[in-house]
Amino acid sequence: MINTGKFFDIQSYFKMGLRRKWYIIIPFTLSLIISFGVYKNMPKVYKATTVILVQAQKVPESYVRPTLTESVADRLTTISQEILSRTRLERVINEFNLYPNNLSKSHMEEIVDMMRTKIEVKVPRQNAFSISFVGTEPRTVMQVTNKLASLFIEENLKLRESRAEGTSEFIGKELQTMESNLKKKEDMVRRFKEKNMGQLPGQLEANLRILERLQQQFKTTSDNLKAAEDRSVVLQNQVELLMDRQSERGASSTTLPAVKSLTQGENIRLERGPEESIVAQLNALKRDLANAQSKYKESYPDVVDLKRKIASLELRAKKQEEERQRRLRELRERQEKAPSPLVDSATERLTTQYEVQLKETQEEAGRLKEEIRNLKEQIALYQRRIEETPKREQEMVDLNRDYDMIKIYYQSLVDKKYQSQMAENLERKQQGEQFRILDPARLPEKPFEPNRDRVLAVGAVLGLAIGLALAWGRESMDRSFYEVSDLETYLDLPVLATILNLKEEEKKAA
Repeated sequence: MINTGKFFDIQSYFKMGLRRKWYIIIPFTLSLIISFGVYKNMPKVYKATTVILVQAQKVPESYVRPTLTESVADRLTTISQEILSRTRLERVINEFNLYPNNLSKSHMEEIVDMMRTKIEVKVPRQNAFSISFVGTEPRTVMQVTNKLASLFIEENLKLRESRAEGTSEFIGKELQTMESNLKKKEDMVRRFKEKNMGQLPGQLEANLRILERLQQQFKTTSDNLKAAEDRSVVLQNQVELLMDRQSERGASSTTLPAVKSLTQGENIRLERGPEESIVAQLNALKRDLANAQSKYKESYPDVVDLKRKIASLELRAKKQEEERQRRLRELRERQEKAPSPLVDSATERLTTQYEVQLKETQEEAGRLKEEIRNLKEQIALYQRRIEETPKREQEMVDLNRDYDMIKIYYQSLVDKKYQSQMAENLERKQQGEQFRILDPARLPEKPFEPNRDRVLAVGAVLGLAIGLALAWGRESMDRSFYEVSDLETYLDLPVLATILNLKEEEKKAA
């Protein structure tokens, strides 16, 4: 063509195709025939598919939360690994006698790997998936596909039940551990309360009220003690006065020694003035000390100073009392040596009454002193409790914080335990999410591979390509001129006239 200088356009190609049509038709036809023969002789492969619906659980999730929360695709990945394992597929191969020709030539591991390539699991939508299997026997393909679907359904039930049981078992063990820890913390709290009873934060108000009551009781008892001591002093003076009067009456009929005894008795009475003053001061200091002790500690300077003053006055009072008792003994000795005075029965009865009252008053004073001592101890005890309360409160806060955290976690585990048991019962009764066959696998009516239309299309394209190539080659080797333009281009001369092909004229005339 190039050597002839021919110029091609679409019309030229069309004319060329008409001239070389047999170069195109024959390879095209032969290619179709060969493709059809190849298709007929190729082994037929069939495919069966089953669609499985993911059915939601029958009980609303707001009432019973499922233990499996992952998506269907993730769960299918887990189930597929189990179903497509060597053990499972080997059972299916032996059950349906798959690949009998390959069993004697290849190892089981190779056959299992080959079968895995023939199984396809797709998830076209969230609530459904499909399982496909490819094989050479239509009925066997259908049976294997349905078998795989049943295996997926069974494995899903096992997985859900196993997950529910495993969750319930794990929570049960954790619950036992937390229950043991909770009991230990409760025991620690109990022992802490028993050890620090009276110093707990919740007892602070009660301790303050008791302390206030004890302080008031201490003040009242101190006042009662002062009154008893004052009565005791008065009664003691009355008894001594009556005894002195009795001595004076006896001295009117005696000699000079009785007069001397009277003088001594008068001297003793003269000394009572300072003694009574010391007792009054001592009682006043004791009241001040009681008030100070109810407000301050024993180490407080005012308390220490009052104790020192009281000790000094008690020592002075003791010495004066010893002196008075000595002089009283001397007076009584002299009275015993003197003639017995005349006894006044009324004075003796009055003296006896005063002595009885004095004894009772002294006993009452002793009882009040013991009560004051007990009150001091109780006041000191409650003061220590109140002082220790902030420290115990901090310890209690630390202890309760750990206890409350364990208690909250324990309660959450109890709730999760109930939920896991409900989920487990839900799975056992098959009320949870289930796989249900929506479209079972059917007997394939036509092979999946090879695709007849595809094979014939490939053959037709290949034959057409070969025919066009032959026509192009034949046209390239042809040195004839079929167009006036080709001749003018080649000779570079204009064409004056053309003689038509008679055959073509005859065709046009016809």
